[in-house]
Amino acid sequence: MSLRRLHGLCAVLVLLAGVVLCRTYWVGQQTAYAASAGGQSVQTLALPRARGDFYDRTGRRLTGLAPQYYALCLPGDAGYTALFPYVPYAVQSLLYERRNLASPFLIQVDRDLTAQGITTCTVPQHFGGSTAAHLLGYLDSEGRGVSGLEKAYDDLLTASGDARIVTCFMTAQGRLLTDTSPLVAVETPGTGQGVRLTLDADLQRACEGLATVYLPRGCIVVMDTATGEVLASVSMPSFDPQNVAASIAANDTSLLNRPLRAFSAGSVFKVVLAAAAYESGLDWYTHDCTGEVEVAGQTYRCALGRAHGVVNLRGALEQSCNTYFIELGRLLGAQRIRKMAETLGFGTATQLAPGLQGASGTLPDAAALENPGELATFSFGQGALTVTPLQIAAMMNTVANGGMYRTPAFVQGIVDADGTLTGQTRTADTRTVFDAATARVLRSMLASVVSEGIGSEAQPKTGTAGGKTGTAQTGQYDENGEELLNYWFSGFYPADDPRYTITVLQDGILKPETSSAAIFAKVTEILAVWENS
Repeated sequence: MSLRRLHGLCAVLVLLAGVVLCRTYWVGQQTAYAASAGGQSVQTLALPRARGDFYDRTGRRLTGLAPQYYALCLPGDAGYTALFPYVPYAVQSLLYERRNLASPFLIQVDRDLTAQGITTCTVPQHFGGSTAAHLLGYLDSEGRGVSGLEKAYDDLLTASGDARIVTCFMTAQGRLLTDTSPLVAVETPGTGQGVRLTLDADLQRACEGLATVYLPRGCIVVMDTATGEVLASVSMPSFDPQNVAASIAANDTSLLNRPLRAFSAGSVFKVVLAAAAYESGLDWYTHDCTGEVEVAGQTYRCALGRAHGVVNLRGALEQSCNTYFIELGRLLGAQRIRKMAETLGFGTATQLAPGLQGASGTLPDAAALENPGELATFSFGQGALTVTPLQIAAMMNTVANGGMYRTPAFVQGIVDADGTLTGQTRTADTRTVFDAATARVLRSMLASVVSEGIGSEAQPKTGTAGGKTGTAQTGQYDENGEELLNYWFSGFYPADDPRYTITVLQDGILKPETSSAAIFAKVTEILAVWENS
């Protein structure tokens, strides 16, 4: 090769090298290319978003009490082997399925593995137990509220936690780039908001413990007499909000929030007629009970067919005399009874939170009560009448509170990230149903039900109480053809200066092992300890 050709070839090679270098420089300056290259080497993973919490009346958390850990699993057998001992059994199959992925992923583990050199992030576990499970409700598989207060405040609770991401800088072989570490960053800040309830955590858990022992099926409602705020709300049987499928499979009615459901009332409703009698000037009425009375060809009996003799209103309440209240109902008439019942909240849904309310129950309409038999059964709390335990508690609370009705409340308001109440959500409904003198006499009569009448099992160990029993037919029967009944006791404690209103219901059973009145007395013991704690 001649020297000239060699120089020419060298010149061409130099020119080509210059073109390559220039092209490389140009590509390096193009943001579109840079972004494309970065996208190929950066992996972004979203952490579960922490859900906002519920708090009791003193600011203590009812949810979010336990941590939940998510570890970063990097591609390759080493990551699988390192994590397997710490992955919960239910998640182990997921780890096995993903072990050969070329991309990193997050997996739930049972502890913080940071000390082992594994990137671990903490997210509060929303449900750490089952405190107030029926009131709070539960979530679906996507973490959205589908029942109770979880559903009512779903949008607020969903937006509470920060949306966080884990960013990994990866090689083409699916390994972390040398000298880089996964980065955890907030993508969208959360509001930090939660919901403060009227419940007291200690009292709620104590009542739940009591119900576990003595109340296999039913509910307990405890109200602050002065404010109408619900301090404890228990429904049995309970359920696990993290395993709702088990309750559905069991078909054991454990998902029912009984304080908000409607049931046949029975004699506990007689308080409504007693109040109407005083307001109508018929408190003087006496009746000679022979144990039964005939109305429109139908015979109605007192419990066990017992004849109570001549009774006045006080004696009729003490002995829960059906025939007295049937005759009193005739004197009062349907209109006055219905008006008193409506003013006490019966027949109207109780609004608890946005989109959440208690059942309205059923008040027989005026046309139905033109039938003498319908009026007779209505007068002692049977027939078409249905009520919720919350409505019964509000009725009894009106008597305890000097004739002032207060709408039951479960929610105090919304709190910020510091737990400070930022807004009241309660729209208090208060109204005078009857005067203080009527309330005072009714309290005295209901105290006699406990001290002298059939409610003696409700007598507290210390102090006094007033209240009313109730046994209601349900029209439901067991496999042996025996009718299932509802057993009520609703009252106030202490009798002379009521601070608490308590309603106990055992529904759809043949006969309770422990009476509702006796369970009421046990709740007063809990309250006595709680007050001094």
